[in-house]
Amino acid sequence: MSEDLAKQLASYKAQLQQVEAALSGNGENEDLLKLKKDLQEVIELTKDLLSTQPSETLASSDSFASTQPTHSWKVGDKCMAVW
Repeated sequence: MSEDLAKQLASYKAQLQQVEAALSGNGENEDLLKLKKDLQEVIELTKDLLSTQPSETLASSDSFASTQPTHSWKVGDKCMAVW
């Protein structure tokens, strides 16, 4: 998921650059100014989400580690299996 967010963040930054380039020619366009503000907000929110992502990944990996089998099987070991 963090890979997708990183791709989206790069896309938002590219869009912001395009809007800023368009604003350099017409700095009073209200639609472009609002779009710039909105993109800046989305970029900040995405960065915040990315910064919280690693802690969630660690938390989920901890729960996965507790479900790992505790027995190390070797060739010749006997077990009871459901047929």
